[in-house]
Amino acid sequence: MLETRYIDLSEKIEKGIKDGLWKERLPGVIKLGRELNADPATLSKAFRVLEDKGLVTIQGKKGTFITQPGKGVKHKVIGIIGIRTDRPTYSEELMAMEKAAEANDYRVMGIAHKNDLFVNDLSLFLKLPVDGYIFMYSSLTFEIAAFLKQHGIPFVSCNNPVGIPGVNWVDFNSEGSFEKAIRYFIGLGHERIAYIEFRNKNYNYSERILNTYKKVLSEAGLPFEKSFFISKEQEYYHKTYGDNYFKIYGTECVKEIIGRGELPTAVLLTSPLITWGFTEEIKKHHVRVPEDISIITYNSKDIKDDFFTVLFNDYRKRSSKSVKMLMELIDNPGTAVKNKLLEGKIIEKKSCYTLKRKSK
Repeated sequence: MLETRYIDLSEKIEKGIKDGLWKERLPGVIKLGRELNADPATLSKAFRVLEDKGLVTIQGKKGTFITQPGKGVKHKVIGIIGIRTDRPTYSEELMAMEKAAEANDYRVMGIAHKNDLFVNDLSLFLKLPVDGYIFMYSSLTFEIAAFLKQHGIPFVSCNNPVGIPGVNWVDFNSEGSFEKAIRYFIGLGHERIAYIEFRNKNYNYSERILNTYKKVLSEAGLPFEKSFFISKEQEYYHKTYGDNYFKIYGTECVKEIIGRGELPTAVLLTSPLITWGFTEEIKKHHVRVPEDISIITYNSKDIKDDFFTVLFNDYRKRSSKSVKMLMELIDNPGTAVKNKLLEGKIIEKKSCYTLKRKSK
């Protein structure tokens, strides 16, 4: 009975919020605990349940703030944060958003590539002629989410913002898609499988992928080779090598792998441009693709041939769904928090090879 006490408390507090018992913030756990005859620890757990539902935002010593109801439609405009139109992939996403918005008589406004402008002055969110916001590429922070909730501004994240509770989001099943690719290699007989990425600290992405990598190998009875998980800082390469840094990173990864001795028989790369550099360099060492090393690259929109097997994530679909989710929030204030995972798929082409099983 004690284990479910916090759930009962969360339901009572939720009813009090809806009845208007509290307007902007909840009383502290000690004061409210006296009113509800509950200890602070149990009440804190109830608060976290409400936060996961998007009903409140817990801000430490500042207090627990009630998410304000949306103000409905005013401008028929959606603001997009964190997207750049100078990259082809981003442009396609923006076009998908515009198409989804126009179908419901909305317009899309691209506002900023980075969130720095708003981090320094959160009040700017209140001054723009938009009805809600979509945050792209890890541009949503806890502080921004808390501010928007307090002011009743609907928003959607185009990433799973791990660590920021009570947020509506649409994202790819990153761990699931990664696992699908690694298991695909294992199904082809590969045991020495490498992974190459630029480290992504946002929402613990790289750490989550590493844990999935270890899990899949362990379940397949394969050892984890630390040197086959290559993850380095993108900022360093960008500053050092300029616009060509993706390809250069690919070539350097080959040199690093060659220098360590035993080669992987398969490699998953997270960018087509890294794949280009990797492939060009590996051939200089007389390593054939796919006969000696199989390759899968993430979305290969920049590679205009039919050679590379692709781990495909539909970015246009993600963008379109995020717009539809936001419009629902704008039109129906108070809608329960929704999360949507999109599955990736393997598109088989010519860069993967089935290894012959060694006879025992």
